[in-house]
Amino acid sequence: MRKGTLVTVLLLGALVLGAAEPEAKLMRGMGPWKLLESAYRYLERQPAFTLEATTVNEDVVAKGVVTEVRHRIRVDLQRPDRVRVRVEGDSKDRDYLMRKGEFIVWDRQYGLYGELQTPETVDGTLDFLYDRYGIATPLANLLYSDLSRRLKPRAKGYYFGLRLLDGVWCHYLAFDNARKELEIWIRAEGPPQIRRFVIIDKSSTYRLHSATTIRWISMGRVEGRPFETIPPKGAHRIPIEPAQ
Repeated sequence: MRKGTLVTVLLLGALVLGAAEPEAKLMRGMGPWKLLESAYRYLERQPAFTLEATTVNEDVVAKGVVTEVRHRIRVDLQRPDRVRVRVEGDSKDRDYLMRKGEFIVWDRQYGLYGELQTPETVDGTLDFLYDRYGIATPLANLLYSDLSRRLKPRAKGYYFGLRLLDGVWCHYLAFDNARKELEIWIRAEGPPQIRRFVIIDKSSTYRLHSATTIRWISMGRVEGRPFETIPPKGAHRIPIEPAQ
């Protein structure tokens, strides 16, 4: 390629990039933790939301053999006391419903469900399920109403500039400690929405990855009527036992 042609191509590329990111700005004067905190506070202020996510988790099935497990997740949350999480994919086909002191988990694949009486708020229920029963609700790290208080800095933060993710300019951050590494993409134009995050388990020989990509469906409201009673007639009830 001749020098003049190369210069022309580079100039055109610069013009295209400039047009593609008119509002997105590099983070200036704000550390990585402050930017992440702003994303947490944005979620905290939402009285309700609906999202869809795709998760890809690595798992060791035999020595030296790592596989990927993929799931699709839909979350409908209405603060302070209602949330429904639907998971479907390679290893789970399950619904979680929290509704003002009532918790139901329904395994659609096997037609089984369990019920518990829980605290009335979503925050209290998430803590109760994990502490008492060892149940980790999918995407719980996005559901609490006090994320900015719960998830205080315990790692060194890094900023890698702007990245284009599914047509949206995002700030690309990473946080690192001895056990885990978190990489996270936060929308740079408009509301600071979390669009993707990756967790790397550094304590594992295989450095297992867990990646979640999020599509926000609605903010300030939920779509449809997600909090109706489940499971359907004919499902078999089983007990939920406390974690040992």
